[in-house]
Amino acid sequence: MIVMALVVYLAAVGLDKADKVASSIGAVVALVALGAPYLLPRPQPGGVSMPDPDRVEESGKATATGGGRANTGLQAAGDGRPAQVTRSGDATAEGPGSVANTGIQRGPRP
Repeated sequence: MIVMALVVYLAAVGLDKADKVASSIGAVVALVALGAPYLLPRPQPGGVSMPDPDRVEESGKATATGGGRANTGLQAAGDGRPAQVTRSGDATAEGPGSVANTGIQRGPRP
């Protein structure tokens, strides 16, 4: 349908006039495209929502012995995602190589 309308238009006004109109329309569209980033409103900084944080609350006690790991906090990926620990329990490490964590430990996902 659009092609048919274009053929009728070209036949009615002639190629010379159609070329001039198309060039004018193209110039206007190009100028609008160049000015659009400056004329359109900027996105609001709060428009992008943050993901829900990884969260631990009231986790209780943990004890590590003999090179083990005690974690009453949170082991989270180091990808910048928010993390929160509230009222974590006691973590105790006994013996060589044992590790205790009651806060946030960043690293690769377990």
